[in-house]
Amino acid sequence: MRFTAFIPLFISALLLLFSCFRTQNYLEPDRPFYHAGYATTLPAHGDTLKVVTWNIRYGEKYREAAEAFRRIPELRRADIVLLQEMNEQATDTLAQILKLNYVYFPATVHPQKHRNFGNAILSPWPLDHAHKLLLPYQAPVGHTRRIAVSAVVRMDTLSVLVYCIHTATLLTASEKRLAQADSLLKTIPDSYRHVVIGGDFNTVFSGTRDKLTRLFQQNGFRSATSKVGTTARFLFLKSQLDHIFVKGFRVVAAGTVQEHRVSDHDPVWVLLTPSFPVN
Repeated sequence: MRFTAFIPLFISALLLLFSCFRTQNYLEPDRPFYHAGYATTLPAHGDTLKVVTWNIRYGEKYREAAEAFRRIPELRRADIVLLQEMNEQATDTLAQILKLNYVYFPATVHPQKHRNFGNAILSPWPLDHAHKLLLPYQAPVGHTRRIAVSAVVRMDTLSVLVYCIHTATLLTASEKRLAQADSLLKTIPDSYRHVVIGGDFNTVFSGTRDKLTRLFQQNGFRSATSKVGTTARFLFLKSQLDHIFVKGFRVVAAGTVQEHRVSDHDPVWVLLTPSFPVN
């Protein structure tokens, strides 16, 4: 029997198991907000920039994640780091260890972990205009909300509008998860020529991944990670849940790094170069 045949039973079991959980959502547009600047020097700006997105499960093994950023060449010296499932203490400590600036917004208090649960953007470059975007729809379990976090990364003469997004899980219908991504796309100002959107889109099945890619293509974006393969594992199911989409860039290289000790997601990295001259 195909795995998909078990999905209705699996969802029903989870709904029954967690139906008693409710949580606090942060519906205010500008708070809680956490930020700090730990970068001591500006990096040398070459012809490429490196972007990494990583769902660090519940923000728990952040010290191991920091060690991975120092140890693994594909992650080392990233210009933009997008993290999901983080809390403020984990984000701040990881940023201190790596000497990065950061902005962080929680979406909710996780109903099982009882800690803040949200998205962060980190960079050795200055971060301006941090913003939280509340995504539509609440989860059927716990009634939690999801968000995207945005900031402008100032890299010498290059300004990049960056979004870190974490859409709803498989318990929310795929049409609603796609609508969450679409709600972000509708907010992007036309004034920015260079845009990076990355995070955990929870695209468990290939049909949803294809629809997500088409949605971004229709809005002038290309997938920088279309060929990286599996990024997350759940029991015996392997999927590409994590993506990076770009506008105004060419993709030089992309891949994943298997770090199973840190999270059930692998970090995803891309190397980009501007697709037209920067003034």
